[in-house]
Amino acid sequence: MKKYFIKRFASTIPVLIGVTVLCFILMTMSGKDPALAAAIRSNSAGDTILVDSLREEMGLDKPLPTRYFLWLKGLLKGDMGKSVVTYHSITDDIKTFFPVTFQLVIMAMGWMIIIVFSIAILCARFHGKMFDHIVRVLTIGGICLPVFWLGFMLLLLFAVRLSIFSVVPKAGISGYILPSFALAFPSACGAIRVMRSSLLSEISSDYAAYARTRGLSEWQIIVRHGFKNSLPPVITLFGQYLGYMLAGSAVAEKVFSLNGVGTYLVSCVVSGDSSAAAACIVIIATVFVITNLAADVINRLICPWMVREIND
Repeated sequence: MKKYFIKRFASTIPVLIGVTVLCFILMTMSGKDPALAAAIRSNSAGDTILVDSLREEMGLDKPLPTRYFLWLKGLLKGDMGKSVVTYHSITDDIKTFFPVTFQLVIMAMGWMIIIVFSIAILCARFHGKMFDHIVRVLTIGGICLPVFWLGFMLLLLFAVRLSIFSVVPKAGISGYILPSFALAFPSACGAIRVMRSSLLSEISSDYAAYARTRGLSEWQIIVRHGFKNSLPPVITLFGQYLGYMLAGSAVAEKVFSLNGVGTYLVSCVVSGDSSAAAACIVIIATVFVITNLAADVINRLICPWMVREIND
C-alpha cells in the first residue's frame, strides 16, 4: 500500500511540470503583449519607450527558455508578477479572490454529495418503479441544463418572486446557496446515473444474493454492503467534477455577482493580462490533479481489492 501511494504521488510530478509548460506556451502564443496592455490601461499606448521599458521590466525581451524558468521560479516562490488589471500582485489578487471560489465549490460539492447519494440509493431500492423512471428522465434533462440559465431561473424564483434570497449575494453561507446549487446540479445529475448503475451492479452480484439468503433486507444490502463497494467510480467522478467546477465557476460567479477566481480569470483574459491568466490556470490545473490523486488514494483505502482488480 505504501509503495502504491509513493508511486502515485511521484506520477503527478511530470503532470504538473507538463501543466506549467502548456500554460507558458499558451501565455506566449496568446497574441497579446502584457507590456502593451499595461500601457493601454495607463493611457500611454503610444509611448514606445514606456512599452519597451515595461517589456524589459517584465522580462519579455529574454529568450523563451529563460522566460519559462524565470516564470516557473517565481511560481515556486509564490511570486507570480503584477496584474495589469488590478495593478496589484497576482499572488495577492488570488489570495483575495480564491476563498470566494473555494467556498462556492465546496458548497457545490456538499450539494452533490447530498443529492447523489440519497437519490441514487432510492433509485437502486425502487429499481424499475415509477420513482426510478422519473429520476432517469430528469437526470438526462438536468445534465443538459446550462449553469447560467439555471442560475437565472433560481434568481427569478427565489430572489425576485419569493424574495427568500437577495439578488445581490449577502455575506455568509446564505449568499452561496443559490450559486452553489446552480453549479452543482448538472454535475450531480450525471453522477446520479453513475452511482445508480454502480449500486445496481453491486446488489445484483453473488454476495448480495448470499446476503438475501441470510435474511438481510434490501435496505440492509444496499446501505451496509452495496453502498461502500459502489463508491470508487463515484469518488473518481467527484474528483474530476471538483476540478471542472473550479474551472467553470466563472459562469456562476458572473450570474450571482461573486468576485472569485473565475471572474478574475475572465477579466484577465479579456484585458490581455496573460501572466495573471496563466497563474490562475496553473492553480486550477494543480487543484484538478491533486483532487484526482486524492480520489485514487481514497478509493484505494475504501476498496483496496477492487482497485487492485482494476489495475491488474
